[in-house]
Amino acid sequence: MGRSWRHLLLSLFIVFAWGLGWQALWTVSFYLTNNGQQATLLLPQGVHLALLILLNRRYWPALFVPVIGMLGWLWQQQLMTEPVMLLSPLLSAIPALLVQRYWHRFTLYWQRLSLLMAAITGDALLHTLMLTPFLASSASQILLAAFTGGILLTPFVYLIYEYLRQQHLESLLAQETPNPPLRTSLLIWCSLFFIIGVGAQMVLSPEIERLLLIVVFLPNVVMAYKFGWQGGVLAALLGSMMITIARQIGSGFNGLMEMELFLSTQALLGIGLGIAISRQQHLANNLHRYRQRLEIELQARRELMEQLVHAEEDTRKDLARELHDEIGQNITAIQIQSMLVKRTANGDAATLAAEQINQLAQRIHHSTRQLLRQLRPPVLDEMSLEKALHHLVQEFAFAERGIVCRFTYDLPGQPVSDTVVFTLYRLVQELLNNICKHADASHVDISLTSRPHGVRLEVKDDGIGFAGDIRTGFGLQGIEERIRALGGDLTLEGRSGTRVIVNLPTLFQQNQE
Repeated sequence: MGRSWRHLLLSLFIVFAWGLGWQALWTVSFYLTNNGQQATLLLPQGVHLALLILLNRRYWPALFVPVIGMLGWLWQQQLMTEPVMLLSPLLSAIPALLVQRYWHRFTLYWQRLSLLMAAITGDALLHTLMLTPFLASSASQILLAAFTGGILLTPFVYLIYEYLRQQHLESLLAQETPNPPLRTSLLIWCSLFFIIGVGAQMVLSPEIERLLLIVVFLPNVVMAYKFGWQGGVLAALLGSMMITIARQIGSGFNGLMEMELFLSTQALLGIGLGIAISRQQHLANNLHRYRQRLEIELQARRELMEQLVHAEEDTRKDLARELHDEIGQNITAIQIQSMLVKRTANGDAATLAAEQINQLAQRIHHSTRQLLRQLRPPVLDEMSLEKALHHLVQEFAFAERGIVCRFTYDLPGQPVSDTVVFTLYRLVQELLNNICKHADASHVDISLTSRPHGVRLEVKDDGIGFAGDIRTGFGLQGIEERIRALGGDLTLEGRSGTRVIVNLPTLFQQNQE
């Protein structure tokens, strides 16, 4: 089928469907208003404005033809007394053109709903300005009729349009919409409120009937809060139907303007709350999405830092092994050769040279051992963390310095991660070294305890404490970066001595004893 034929068939369908729909809406409006002009501006005007905004402009002739034709027929049948009403469909094209110009720049529901509200207001003002001089109705009656019809049905038509568009996209893409405009729960809640409201209008006595109208606002608030703009739009329409039924059953309103004012007020409440809540939900979703993205980036950064720490530790281990194997063997060979030279030397000069070579080899051997201890403490390869820390505390000889040191080790087993073990060992070593050099303390407490999914190290003394940032001046900055890279945290307190608390996540090996 050619494009022109398809456009012709769609235009014919719009002409017949919209002509029947317009006549039905006008009939309902005329039943409520008993005025042909007011009926034209009430319900048909809201749907007509929505269709002009939502449909492509090439289908506008199909929208104008049935409306103008029906208006002419109504004038001939004397159901309308003013032929100027034939201009009403054309007046709505002006705000529709302006809204279509900005429609595709805004993609969010609440933004487009705000554009519709602006179009409704502009259309009502334009009709009031252009038709008031020619109609017997007052300006307030024209304004209120046009605004009430628009606020009731224009957002509802947009809701149906979005639902049909998403159904079409689902059929094309074969995937479900996560948040469809019309959900089963939304329809159930709206139907429940509608049945309760109508039943209450029919059962309660006329004396409290006017107070019952306040209950109409409650579903608007609840539906807007629970379902956003969709709930506000649908609750506004059903609330209007309840108000109309109340007018026909009892004496809920004194006149048409009072009913239209109440209809537009409750519709504005529901739609306004829906727009505000949808806007807040959009901001909350954006915040949640940005938070998730930030958490993912932080987790990736943490994993990268942990890989760097593990890579650094592996490099230290390999380098320490190479130094121990290669340099240690060469130094031993040099010492043996110097001893042989010393034994076979014939002169004092050769003997002195052999002794100097032996002394240099011993110095190199001592320096290498110190370097190996800095790269990877060999005591951790020979014993457990508990024994290694006890050995480290004994090396500082606190008793000889007049310092009382108490060490508490309360872990269920050896930490699984070697990186955590070496980090704890180096941290204790650095802290004890700072205490000996700078703290001027008499008591030192060291405790290593378990916590859920981790370990807690606490080192405190009763020394002079510190002022300012101790991390930069006492070699803790690198260790703190390592701790944070492993997912832990370090806390420093400098009042009444120094207190350092470290928490590291780790698992423990099963105790085989």
